[in-house]
Amino acid sequence: MSTTEDRLDRIERKLDAVLAALKGGASAPRSNGSANTAQNDIDVDIDGPRGDPEVRFMPKRWTGTDYKGQKFSACEPAFLDMLADTFEWFAQRDDESNAVDKNGAPKSKWGRLDAARARAWSARLREGDPSSAPAPRARNNAPPARRAPAAAPPEPTYQPLNEYGSSQDDDIPF
Repeated sequence: MSTTEDRLDRIERKLDAVLAALKGGASAPRSNGSANTAQNDIDVDIDGPRGDPEVRFMPKRWTGTDYKGQKFSACEPAFLDMLADTFEWFAQRDDESNAVDKNGAPKSKWGRLDAARARAWSARLREGDPSSAPAPRARNNAPPARRAPAAAPPEPTYQPLNEYGSSQDDDIPF
């Protein structure tokens, strides 16, 4: 009977390990693919509707092209790396001050998400991924060109009004 009990104990331990892995518990054995899973998650994120945000500011240490107003996919990888470092610094500062967003969640979460997106775009652009956006474009700081004045609108055509004050030939007065 000891062999049956041993088998049951072994099955129970395996079942506990599987349940812990499904729940994501700390006792679940970690596979070597956990980093790969995180990379796949951020790849799915940057392919989503909010995955290619606009650059809202220029890091103070950046001396290259001004990418303010451009999408992450239109920036050079070195700029995105510096931007990611800046977002990480903001997140660390938010953690130290215990800053929260309007929903009461830690504000640093958003800075780290933007940093991860910038790093993912940097890696994708370095690899030359064909699904990435077109080549980087610099922001044009020149003033907009003046437009030629619009042509005069065509002369209006007048139609006589009917007895109800309308130019349409309706029998309904309203």
